[in-house]
Amino acid sequence: MSEPAESRSRTRALVASGRIRRRLALAIVLTALIPVLVAVWLADSMVSQTAAKFFVPEIGVRLDQSLELYQELARAVKASMRHAASAIAADRRLRDAALARDAQGAQAALEPMFARYPSLVSLEVLDADGQRLARADRGRPLDEQKENKLQVARPLTDEPDEAAGGSGDDDDDSEQASGPRLVAVFAAEKARFDQLGEMSQFVDTYKQVEQRRQADQRSYLYAFAALLGITIVAAVGVGTLLARGVSSRLGILAEATGRVGAGDLSTRVPERGEDEIAELARAFNRMLGEVETSRARIEYLQRIGAWQEMARRLAHEIKNPLTPIQLAVQEVHRRYDGSDEKFGKLLDTTLEIVEDEVGTLRRLVTEFSNFARLPHAELEELDFGELLAEQRDQLALPDEAGESLVSPGVSVAFELPDLPTRVYMDRQMFRRALINLLRNAVQAVASSGRVVVHLARDEHEATLHVDDDGPGIDPELRDAIFDPYVTTKSEGTGLGLAIVKKIVVEHGGFITAGASPLGGARFTVRLPLADTHAGQQLRDAQPAPSSRRAGAPPTDS
Repeated sequence: MSEPAESRSRTRALVASGRIRRRLALAIVLTALIPVLVAVWLADSMVSQTAAKFFVPEIGVRLDQSLELYQELARAVKASMRHAASAIAADRRLRDAALARDAQGAQAALEPMFARYPSLVSLEVLDADGQRLARADRGRPLDEQKENKLQVARPLTDEPDEAAGGSGDDDDDSEQASGPRLVAVFAAEKARFDQLGEMSQFVDTYKQVEQRRQADQRSYLYAFAALLGITIVAAVGVGTLLARGVSSRLGILAEATGRVGAGDLSTRVPERGEDEIAELARAFNRMLGEVETSRARIEYLQRIGAWQEMARRLAHEIKNPLTPIQLAVQEVHRRYDGSDEKFGKLLDTTLEIVEDEVGTLRRLVTEFSNFARLPHAELEELDFGELLAEQRDQLALPDEAGESLVSPGVSVAFELPDLPTRVYMDRQMFRRALINLLRNAVQAVASSGRVVVHLARDEHEATLHVDDDGPGIDPELRDAIFDPYVTTKSEGTGLGLAIVKKIVVEHGGFITAGASPLGGARFTVRLPLADTHAGQQLRDAQPAPSSRRAGAPPTDS
């Protein structure tokens, strides 16, 4: 791919990645914003409804009424104590004793009052000079933790009692009088007055809260909205980071797609992670591998097809004149009467050379014809190991030319797996490929040497190694060794390995040449297993078998 095209592809990928990132970020914002707005609206409605249920006007009215009742109760208690003090001060015996300064009489008049008025704590009679004349109490002091004190003073004269008219609300009614007076101390249950204070404070707080209700609702709403805003900002931040990772990986895929569209099938993308994008990357790489392999196979088969067409034409052009040439030389040799000995010997030599060369050309024509007539593979599911075992058992048998495949000094070992190795193959064609590979290996080690045939399998493919300890193959020729008419032998047409590769390719496999651990050459054949995806594709692409298929005898390389 040219540099401007690659630059344009990278630019388009970056632009696409930026658009994807913006769209993902916008989608995340909208996805987070809509629930936030709904939540804020629900929160506002909830706070308003809660406040409306709690701050009912009738509740305020009832609270005020309850407070007034408490206040009336407190005033009634105080008024009752004042009236009790006035009633005590109105006692005639007490007044007479006070006016006569009779301390004993006053004391005797005070003591019965505690039984009549249980709330009394103490009574004290003071003369006109303010000196104590008599005093009586209930027998225990005032408990300030449980009781409230109310002190009331009343005159003990016949003058009108102004204080009794309810003019004073203080706890200590200390009206000044010109004569003797009564000082009464009453005790009231403190809890009642404490409840009055607490009730008054609660009502004031309730009114303050009710007055601040709108402001509090707004503050709660703002706080809730701020919390949700922080949440959405965090969500957008995290989502943007995730979107950046997703968009960058999608951008890499987009850029790779652009390079593939420009014809670069060697492109691969990183396969990081275990998510859907990683699966997409693996599928993308697997697809490119299959496409690259398919294109290589198609190109190879097209190239072989061209070579086959050329071989067919060459065979036709060479085959036609061979018989007339041989017959003409034989006719000349037959008609010569032998009068010239030297010419006779020359004619004999010529006939021998022509017949040898015609034979060589006929073998070459046969090779060309066999190569040109290579049939298409008709695949069936077989055990690769069983096929190799059959070939091992037939090594000692003579071939079609009457010669044994293995020389006496050559050791051929087969290493086969215990587990079945099921592949789709054409038994006859692949047997021909195996014979060619074995013949090459045996010829490479000459009269003495070692050849090892090793079959292994993994989850996806079967791998066949054919190793020898011969001279090996020049690294520069390892890729070209499978092309037609390329050979390392002084004799041979260079078609054997080309036939092998065509057979392997039609079986959906690969063949490579390399260095063997034995020191010589290694030919490696890989075929997909029958139960794999590649094997199923190979089976599905197989055309309907023909009723008859013409074969061709194996050839050497």
